[in-house]
Amino acid sequence: MIIENVIIEDKVKEKILEKHNVTSFEIENVLLGNPLVLKTKESRHLAVGFYHRYLTIVFEYGKKTANIITAYPSSEWQIKLFKEKRR
Repeated sequence: MIIENVIIEDKVKEKILEKHNVTSFEIENVLLGNPLVLKTKESRHLAVGFYHRYLTIVFEYGKKTANIITAYPSSEWQIKLFKEKRR
């Protein structure tokens, strides 16, 4: 999966920052880096990656663009999965 653009609506950006203390800069760096991406239900994807800390990002994908649904600090099982898949 190639991600060239990251779209975060202002309302979503504010919610993620207030509720989870995750910035749009962090989200972009994780997604444009080398995250572990898994397909979930409803045509959504879950990315786990590292940029100063582990983050989990839920997004919809189309035409090399990630439309962000939410993002939050990764849980222990997500970090473990990321590390296992990156070996």
